[in-house]
Amino acid sequence: MRFRYSLFMLTLISSAVFAKELTLQEAINTGLENSYELKAQKNLLQSKKYQYESSKGMRFPTVSLNEIFYRTDNPGYAIMNTLNQKRLDFITSSKFVDMTALNPMFGSMGINFNKPDYPYVNNWQTKIDIQLPIYTGGKITTGIKMQEKDFTATKYETERTKEKVIYDISKAYYGALLAKEAIKLANQAYKDAEKHYNTAKVMVENGLAINADLLRAKVYLSDMKSKIKEAENNYLIAKKGLLTAMGEENQNPADIEIVGDLYCEDLKTDLESYEQEALSKRLDLIAVKEKVNIAKNMVDFSKSDFLPTIGAFASYEMNDKNFAGAKGNWFTVGVALNWKLFDGMQNINRYKASKEMYNQYKQQEKGFEEFIKFNVYKAYKEALTQQDKLKTAEENLKYAEEVLRTTEIRYKNQLASMIDLLDTQTMYDKIKFDKAQATYNCQLSILELKYQSGKLLEEIKQ
Repeated sequence: MRFRYSLFMLTLISSAVFAKELTLQEAINTGLENSYELKAQKNLLQSKKYQYESSKGMRFPTVSLNEIFYRTDNPGYAIMNTLNQKRLDFITSSKFVDMTALNPMFGSMGINFNKPDYPYVNNWQTKIDIQLPIYTGGKITTGIKMQEKDFTATKYETERTKEKVIYDISKAYYGALLAKEAIKLANQAYKDAEKHYNTAKVMVENGLAINADLLRAKVYLSDMKSKIKEAENNYLIAKKGLLTAMGEENQNPADIEIVGDLYCEDLKTDLESYEQEALSKRLDLIAVKEKVNIAKNMVDFSKSDFLPTIGAFASYEMNDKNFAGAKGNWFTVGVALNWKLFDGMQNINRYKASKEMYNQYKQQEKGFEEFIKFNVYKAYKEALTQQDKLKTAEENLKYAEEVLRTTEIRYKNQLASMIDLLDTQTMYDKIKFDKAQATYNCQLSILELKYQSGKLLEEIKQ
């Protein structure tokens, strides 16, 4: 039996030697590179950046090139296209207009007009248009500010997404540490069970215990062996969960080994300090404040609808019956003013709606602040609770060690039964795991407090 246990430990150690060691910092760095959620958020951020850059272009003139082909026998358009091509003269006009009444006047000159035949006229028009806004009542400037704030808000949301990725990976990493600790405890429980089995065997051989004690110890030993396998599988599951959080779901969990031990950090400051940090550093709250400013700018944007707009325009065109010809060249320049004096109260109602929307966002901002304060309060109190539970678990472990030691002595002196010894050992093993679980829960509560107060990303950067 000792040979089997040694062989098992040798296999376990060999697999650990060839596995790649993974620290929490390495896991976080990999996760920040691979996270699908973060990649999606970065795509959104890039989109917002392009929208912001696009809005700046509203300050510049718009230049467009048009190439149009006409073919018509409509007299009005046909004569216009001929005129645009600089081919319209007195004689050509008779093709589109009935001028036979002028024959008596011009007949002596040898000019006789026929009835118009309304021929088809082809026209290729190449035209360049330029439009430039001069005054828009502040709409362009306000629109650019809104796009800039939207881009800034998305940057803060992206940083908050990074914190969420760090939180998820850290939580999964601590879970893997707990599973790794469970293997260690299971192996120690197996060694203790083996010790009880050997003790019972010696006592049975010396006639100091009955054979049933040996059988109970053997059953208990087999049960502890199965606990080791269960702990190993839980460790693989925990590592698989960590790899998934890291965006490495195709990697074999057996190929990595988690580095470190379970621990629980102390609370570094009081509740009020955590709340103040959350209200000043929570990136999603800062993003909400930016969106409130966007809503405020929207009020100014709606105001500009009451003001006139002024713009300049110019065009240059070339007309010809043949493609790429330039027989008729013309230009146009001008300035236009547009002032909507009445639109059925549309502008006024849009302005009122934007003000109400701004007030809505302000209320949501206040509500979000209170929600954050509550979550920080909850996380802080939970951290205090878990630290008290950890202290209790540590004290219970000391008591359990003493009870187990005493029971072992009593069994050897025939003052306690094997059932008493195994029950005490079971209690001791449970309390040891409870202490590991309490350490894990305590560290998770600290992690939650850091996440709710917006400190995770800051600590990683340090």
